[in-house]
Amino acid sequence: MTKNEDLPAQIAQLAVPADDLLAIVARGDLLSDGTYGRVWVVVTGQRLRVVEEAPSGPHLRYDLALIDLRSPRTEEMVGGGVLQARVDGVPTDLVRYSNGSSADFGRLGRYLTDVAQYHEWRRRKENGRLQPDEPEIKPPEPTKDESELKRCPRCDLPLIEGSRVCPACFKKHRVILRILAYLKPQWHATALFVLLLLTGTAVSLVPPYLTRPLVDHVLTGTTRPTPERLALLGWLVLAMAGSGVVVLLVGILRGRLVALLATRLGHQLRSEVFRCLQGQSLRYFDKHKTGALMTRVGQDTQALETALIDGVPYFISNILTLVAIAGILFWLNWRLTLVLFIPAPLVALLSRWCWGRLMRIMQRYYHVRSRLNSVLNDSLSGVRVIKAFAQEPQEMRRFDKLSGDLSGSLFLVEKMWATYFPIITFVTGIGAMVVWYFGGRGVIGGRSMTPGTLLAFVAYLGMFYGPLQFLSRISDWLIRALASAERVFEIIDKEPDVPESTDAVAMPVLQGHVEFRDVSFGYDAQKLVLKRINLDVAPGEMIGLVGKSGAGKTSMINVLCRFYDVQEGAILIDGTDLRRILQQDFRGQIGVVLQDTFLFNDTIHANIRYARPDASPQAVMAAAKAANAHDFIVNKPDGYDTVVGERGTKLSGGERQRIAIARAILHNPRILILDEATSNVDADTEKEIQDALARLIEGRTVIAIAHRLSTLRNADRLVVLKEGEIVEIGTHDELMAKEGEFYRLVELQRQTSAIRAVGGGKEEKA
Repeated sequence: MTKNEDLPAQIAQLAVPADDLLAIVARGDLLSDGTYGRVWVVVTGQRLRVVEEAPSGPHLRYDLALIDLRSPRTEEMVGGGVLQARVDGVPTDLVRYSNGSSADFGRLGRYLTDVAQYHEWRRRKENGRLQPDEPEIKPPEPTKDESELKRCPRCDLPLIEGSRVCPACFKKHRVILRILAYLKPQWHATALFVLLLLTGTAVSLVPPYLTRPLVDHVLTGTTRPTPERLALLGWLVLAMAGSGVVVLLVGILRGRLVALLATRLGHQLRSEVFRCLQGQSLRYFDKHKTGALMTRVGQDTQALETALIDGVPYFISNILTLVAIAGILFWLNWRLTLVLFIPAPLVALLSRWCWGRLMRIMQRYYHVRSRLNSVLNDSLSGVRVIKAFAQEPQEMRRFDKLSGDLSGSLFLVEKMWATYFPIITFVTGIGAMVVWYFGGRGVIGGRSMTPGTLLAFVAYLGMFYGPLQFLSRISDWLIRALASAERVFEIIDKEPDVPESTDAVAMPVLQGHVEFRDVSFGYDAQKLVLKRINLDVAPGEMIGLVGKSGAGKTSMINVLCRFYDVQEGAILIDGTDLRRILQQDFRGQIGVVLQDTFLFNDTIHANIRYARPDASPQAVMAAAKAANAHDFIVNKPDGYDTVVGERGTKLSGGERQRIAIARAILHNPRILILDEATSNVDADTEKEIQDALARLIEGRTVIAIAHRLSTLRNADRLVVLKEGEIVEIGTHDELMAKEGEFYRLVELQRQTSAIRAVGGGKEEKA
């Protein structure tokens, strides 16, 4: 929430006096007694106020001056968190909140921290305790966080991050309409399908009606001569056979047509889901397991396709059949027809009860199925780790447990249908008994019904109860289809958290000027891993990022590549905000060699050429030579046609790294990112790669990370990070002379290397 938040009138009266200025608002959901309720934290220009909406009415819980606030922070707890501060020297829990409000309070905590730092700087300035080189701190401005919590305007429940759809308010019929909307491009085939459906339904109603003249005028008629009755018998049987042939041919054509429509729709859905996944940032994949996403792309879209093939034609034809037969039955005998609807209320009540239970069970079934696929994906991908630690029994136990849960959920579904469907069949069968009784009385009395009419009525009754029983079973199909559709549309409706700007600027040629301007970023909204980063990199300059693990080096690379968007500040490329540059233009001019090298299960040639699919074999070979990979490639039996295996498992770590470097070289980027690019090679190979890179970085902006600090000696500048902040910038020699954080890291690495060398010597003597 921001300063634009519309506070309820009663809250505003308590929290924002008329002469004060609203700065920022966050809304919690836990009262001081631990129960759920709304809690408002309102920060004005000078004060922080906490207002609770208790059952007895809103009341002011805290009213604190910002200048007296010390050490404000948010602390994560089980299921939620707490906003804390020191008040009069005493640690105080200002407000507790559940995980649903954590995004708002993470941003509020950062803002209050900046406010506290500003007031502390002012106090030291007024007391003359500032250091000579200490920079000025300006009053913080509340900024809008694009990742803030969004709520449904109707029910006020939190929305799934990035989604525009509220699961609680989403109407099921809209899912069906949305599925059918995918058939619009195929409207010609859809119209033909509807025509065939109407034709097949109409013709299928002919044979039961023909039983009426067959009985009354052929089998039991006494006024007609025998030759005439035999002739009529032949025509009636021929009409029945003809209608059967028409129904058969229409059914075949209709089945083929619906298969065509359904498979096209399945392809369209799979493509759209995959396209939406490709548009998501790394943050999305950090929060979703690969196996679960594969389930949605494959099995859930397949379930929708199957539902359309098996369900839609029968659903529509049965609805049409029910309507048509109901009209015929009323025409044959309206009194007897009314008797048939006696079981209808009971059927409706049973269906409603069963529907709610099955929806909950099916949602659990799909959830467990996704978890099972995730475990299977993890086990197959990490099979080497599993075998290295002999954890096969543990993996089998994990899989068996989830497989058992999946079977249990499916058993509940089938058990429900095994009970519900026979009951519905029995209830609807009561109507047939009633028809035989009252219809038989009418035939025996000879007043209201002829034998032919009764038999025709019973024949139509069988056709009526068949669709009616099918519609009771259709809820099973509908539940499965809706559950799958909701999971598919959840991905399609997910808005990318690294979106293309609506006013994106085309920049087909970059100069390579990179500027971090007050950049703050965190993978979790409550925990910043980069804090107020300011860095200006000139075109063609080589920058080395230095710091211990977790200092924020890789995070700087991630936001520079725009794998994630920053929470605060901006990254400028040639003076333009990175978020306003066309992603295709930017990604086409940035080359990345990541610490975790990934190769596709394809040939070495294809993996190198992945950066430029139109590259010639000569260009691929030149890039491999520049990365010092050509020699080991040609020494393999299949050379450049060697298949590297899944994730490159048939190559050594150093070979994979050099293939990745060759891929980046072939890309010929204006900005080159090296994230531990030489971490998996020996010393000799590292030197050769460094020599190759030294030739290649000319004219390019290079940002490199390396644990071995000596490899960054030739960098134009080194940027030293500590706990997400830049603490030192300078050349290698300048930083060593300064004897600060970089000097400490170098000395620590030297000591570690010396210990390893001594250990190795002892082992050799032994």
